[in-house]
Amino acid sequence: MQLAVSHNNMDFDSLAAQFAVTKLYPTARMALAFPLFGNVREYLTLYRSNLPIVQIKYIDFAQVSKIFIVDCQHAERLEQAVRTWLTEKHLYTIFDHHELDPHGLGPQAQPESIIQNVGAATTLLVEKIIERSIALSPFEATLLLLGIYEDTGCLAYGDTTERDATCAAYLLKNKADLAVVNQYMRAKLDDEQLALLQEMIQAAQVLDFAGQRIIVTSAVRENYLDGLATITRKLMELESADAAFCAVYMRDRIHIVGRSDTRALDVRQVVRQFNGDGHAGAGAAVVKPDKNSDGKSTASSVEKIITSLRAILKDCVKPEIIAAQLMVTPVRTIRSDVSMEEAGRMMLRYGLDGLVVADDGGVVGVVSRRDIDQATHHKLAHAPVCGFMSHPVISVSANTPLSEIQRLMVKNDIGRLTVLDKKNHLLGLVSRAEVLKHLYGEREAALFLPGATGAQDGSSLITASEKQMIDLHDKLEELDEDNLWLFRAVGETAADNQMTAYAVGGSVRDLLLGVGHFDLDFVIEGSAIALAHALVEKHPDKFKIADEHERFQTATLGFSAAEAGRMPALQRHVDLSTARSEFYEYPAALPTVEPSKLDQDLFRRDFTINALAICLNPDRFGMLIDLFSGLEDLHHKTIRVLHQFSFIEDPTRIVRAARFASRLGFTLDKNTAELAKRAISMGIFDNLAGVRMRTELQLILESKHRLIGLDVLARLGAKLRYLDEELEYGVPERKLIRRAEQLLAHFAVSEPWLIYLALLLGRLNTERIQNVLARLHLAGEDRVLIMRGLELVEQLASMNKMGKSSEIYAFLHGTPDSALAIAACAGKPGSIARRMIKLYFEELKHVKTILSGQDLLTLGFTEGPSIGTALHDLLAAKLDGLVSSKEDELKYIKQHKPI
Repeated sequence: MQLAVSHNNMDFDSLAAQFAVTKLYPTARMALAFPLFGNVREYLTLYRSNLPIVQIKYIDFAQVSKIFIVDCQHAERLEQAVRTWLTEKHLYTIFDHHELDPHGLGPQAQPESIIQNVGAATTLLVEKIIERSIALSPFEATLLLLGIYEDTGCLAYGDTTERDATCAAYLLKNKADLAVVNQYMRAKLDDEQLALLQEMIQAAQVLDFAGQRIIVTSAVRENYLDGLATITRKLMELESADAAFCAVYMRDRIHIVGRSDTRALDVRQVVRQFNGDGHAGAGAAVVKPDKNSDGKSTASSVEKIITSLRAILKDCVKPEIIAAQLMVTPVRTIRSDVSMEEAGRMMLRYGLDGLVVADDGGVVGVVSRRDIDQATHHKLAHAPVCGFMSHPVISVSANTPLSEIQRLMVKNDIGRLTVLDKKNHLLGLVSRAEVLKHLYGEREAALFLPGATGAQDGSSLITASEKQMIDLHDKLEELDEDNLWLFRAVGETAADNQMTAYAVGGSVRDLLLGVGHFDLDFVIEGSAIALAHALVEKHPDKFKIADEHERFQTATLGFSAAEAGRMPALQRHVDLSTARSEFYEYPAALPTVEPSKLDQDLFRRDFTINALAICLNPDRFGMLIDLFSGLEDLHHKTIRVLHQFSFIEDPTRIVRAARFASRLGFTLDKNTAELAKRAISMGIFDNLAGVRMRTELQLILESKHRLIGLDVLARLGAKLRYLDEELEYGVPERKLIRRAEQLLAHFAVSEPWLIYLALLLGRLNTERIQNVLARLHLAGEDRVLIMRGLELVEQLASMNKMGKSSEIYAFLHGTPDSALAIAACAGKPGSIARRMIKLYFEELKHVKTILSGQDLLTLGFTEGPSIGTALHDLLAAKLDGLVSSKEDELKYIKQHKPI
C-alpha cells in the first residue's frame, strides 16, 4: 500500500496535493490528518465519497510500502502513526513548495522528491500531471485549482509564480468550476468567528518597522475555534496592513498565525522562532502556555508571546531602502540660461528624460522631455530653460525612506526627486525608474532603460550585481586552440593591467549560434590602446599593432594564429575597443563617442542579439553578460532593437536588420518592425551618409539570401526608400533578381552586387539613378559600368532582329563584362538582347584573326591607318563566316588590298 499524507490543520493545498499524488500513483490512497477544520471540513462533508480516502486508524502500517508527504518537511507536524513509520527507515517522497529545510525530512527523501519554491505544493504535482498527459475530470480539476488558489490567494500573493498561473490556466482549460472555487475561497465568517475578529481588532497594536505597517493582536478562547488563518487575513485587510500576526489562546494551546503581503517580512522566519513553519507569506505555530502555581494556563502567557513577537518583528523586517541607496550620482545638470534646444540635445546625448537645472546658488529647477516637446511645438526652442523648468524643486534627504519617496511622487505627480544634503548641495537624483526597479525587480525595470519604449526617465537601472550572468566557461573550452589561447591572453593581460576585457557583439552571437569562424571583437573597461601595447609587449611573437585611433579609443592587432598545417602562421585581425557610449547630435548623424562602462557600451549597440558580452578576465572567465534578453531572442530567432530611438539615431540599422534577418533566418519582432516603418515614413534616410548605406546594402546584395533581405526592407517601407523615395520593389524586381542569380552562376563578374543594384534601379529615370549612385559614393568606374549596362538595356530593347555577327561584335565590343551582365539579366530568356549578349560573350568576343599587322607589312602594306582598316574588315569577315583558315585570310587580304 502507498499513502499520501500531509500536516495537521491541513488546508486545501494539502488536500489537493494528496489527491494529485493518487492521480500520479493510482495505487496510493489519501490518509487525512485529523481533526479537519473550516472550509476543508465542509468540502469533505460533501465530496468525501469522490476521493480515495482511508482513515489512518484503520491502516495496517506494516503493509505500507511507501509514503508521499505533501506540503510538509517536518515529522512533528504529521500524525503519530506516520512518524512511527518514518522512524523505521522506510522510503518516502516529499512534494513541498517551501524552502528546503536541512534539518527536516527533505535531505533523506527519495530522489524523485520535488522541493521547490512555488506558490502551492499542488502546482508541483499538477506539472507532473501535465507532463504525463493524465486526463482530469471537471471535479478533479476544480479540487486541484482550489489547492493552488488557497496558498496563492487566488494568484495574488507575493510568492505566486508563473508556474502556479500556468497550472491554474491548465486546470481552467480542463473545466475547473470557478463557482465552486469561489464558494470555498470566500467563505463567510460565522458568529463565533466574527466575535473573535472583533476582539482581535480591539486588541490590535499597530507597529511601524522600516515603513511597514504590521498588526499584532491577541485573544483568549476557552474552546478551540477553527478558521484562525482566515480571520487573520480579514484583520490584515480591514487594517490595510502589510502584515498581521495573532496569538490566540484556545483550549490548552496558544495558536500563532502570521500573514504578510510584503517582501520586507518573511513570515516563516518569524514563526520558526516558535518552532512553527510556513513560507514567506504565511505561517503558523502552536505553543504550550506557561503554567502558574495552580498548573493552569494563564492569559499572561499570551501577552508574553505578543511581547516576543514585537521584538522578533523588529529584527526580521528588512530595513527600508533609502534615497542614498536608490539615487543616481553624479547628476548631470544644466544652467538656467541654456536654451531648450540645447537641453534637448543633452537629453538625447546621454539618453535622459529629464535634467536638473542648477546655478551657482544650487538647484533651481527640473526640466523634462515633455517640457522640451512643448517648447519646440510652440517654436520656443531658442528660449532659456528657466522659462519652462518646474520649480520650486521637491527634494529629499539621503535618508528619506522609499515609502516617503513614493508618497511624494504620487502626491506631486513627478517622476524625479533631487537628493540634497543639509547644506542644499546636490547629492543625487531618485527617478521613477529606480523606484520601479526596487519594487518590481530587474526584469520589469529593464523596460525602463534609458530611451527604451515606455521609459519615464533616463537613469541607468543596471548595476554590476544585477546583470544577468550565465557561465559559458565550458562553451569557451570547445573553441579551437588558437581562439581559446587568444581569449585567455586578452583576459589575463587586461587583469594584469587593472582592466576588464569582454568578447562582445557578433563574436558572442556567432559563438552561441555555433558559427565556425567569427570576428574577434573585444571591449575593454580601461584603455583599448594601452591593452593593445601590453599584449604586444607580453607576446611579441603573437601580436603586432596594425592600427589605432586615439579619437575612438580603438586598436587593431595582427594576431598570428598557428593553424595546423599552415606555414607561415595565419594572420587574423583582432579589434579592441574602449567601452564607450555614443550619442547623436541629430538623426542620422555620425556618433560622438565618450568612454563609459560595459552596460553603456552594450546599450549603444543595434540589436539585443549583438548586445551580449563574455567576460575574459580569469576570475570571471566565460561569464555571459546579457542585459537585454539577447539570449532569449537568439533562442526565438528574433531581431529586436534596444530602444525606441534606435533607428532614428542610425537608419542604417534598418538595412542591417534586414541583413541579419536574411543571413540568420530571423524575424523582426513586432515593435521593432513598427519602429522601422515609422522611421522610414519620417524620411529618416534623407540625411544619411552614403558610404554607410552602401556598405550595408552591399552586404545584403552579396548574400545568397539577398531576396529575403530585400523583401524585409520592402515590407518595412513599401518602396525601397532607403535608396530612392520613388523606387518600387515588387514581383518584377524579384523576377529580375532570381534571373540574375541563375545567369551569374555561369556568367562570372568581379562584383556581382553591382549587377543586382543596377537591376533594382532599372525603373528609375536617368537623373534619379545618377543621384542614387552619387549618394552611395560609388567609385567612378562603378557608376560608369552601371549606367552603361542600363543604357545597353534600352538600346537592345529597341532592336527587332539579331543582325550579322560582325554588327553584334561592333555594337558590344569594349563593353565591360559587368555591363553586359546587367543587360543580359534585364533581358527575358530567349529575347534578342539575351541571344545577342550570349553569342557575343560565349563566341564572338573570343574571335581573333590569324594574320597580324606584321603579316600585312610583309604582304606589301604601308604603315598607317590602312593596316588597322584591313584587319578590322578581316575580323568582320571572319565573324560573319566568310573566312576561317589562314589561307582564307590571305586570299581575303589580297582581294581587298588597297591599290
